[in-house]
Amino acid sequence: MTDKGFEARWRERFTARGAQLDDDAGIAGWTPTGLNSRVRQFQRLWQQTPGQAGRWLDIGCGAGTYTRMLHQQGYAVAGLDYSAPSLHKAQARSPQGIPWLAADIHHLPLADNTADGILCFGVMQALADPAPALAELRRVLKPGGELWVDALNARCLPTALREQRRRRAGRPPHLRYDDPQALRALAQASGLQTVALHWLPLAPGRLSALQPLLEAGISRAALSALAPLGGGLSHSFILRTRAI
Repeated sequence: MTDKGFEARWRERFTARGAQLDDDAGIAGWTPTGLNSRVRQFQRLWQQTPGQAGRWLDIGCGAGTYTRMLHQQGYAVAGLDYSAPSLHKAQARSPQGIPWLAADIHHLPLADNTADGILCFGVMQALADPAPALAELRRVLKPGGELWVDALNARCLPTALREQRRRRAGRPPHLRYDDPQALRALAQASGLQTVALHWLPLAPGRLSALQPLLEAGISRAALSALAPLGGGLSHSFILRTRAI
């Protein structure tokens, strides 16, 4: 992406959201139904193959939705975000004992090989280029440590059609979308080995009644078994990697 102001605009938006809004979904830039669906799908994946023990970081934590989830399961987890207002609200609504840190994903104030695991959700779409962020995440991961990162899916057909309409209208991209294979290649180049790729289908707001169908076991199996189907119908995806 060549738009030099893209990341700055999103930093302003997320900071404003943290100051003006109070609900987790609004602060994160999601609708309540959208965030709830993402959380449910993450919980299911996490229960099936939980992250390894140790110290975890939730980078781009917003109001702390996932940070609290890991804390409740007994993980030592810290929440990091560049929006100070969001961090203040995360701390106010969370149990004591969770560290919160204002930080930019490009320049994390952490030593090399610090974390056993990292969650990075809702961040990549607000970055002009994912490569520097992936390299920085790998730097703070211990060898063998896990990174769970999500991204908006560039292969999703409704998304592709919507972005095509934006381009025809002369409007700049609102968000940045990743091709799953391209993101895997960037992760590999940063020293991160792919463990799994999980599709996250999300029904549009006006069709939210269909979301349970998309999350049903048979639908998940079909999306997983048929990569073109998963790629064409899934709004986003989670890439689970391990530091080499």
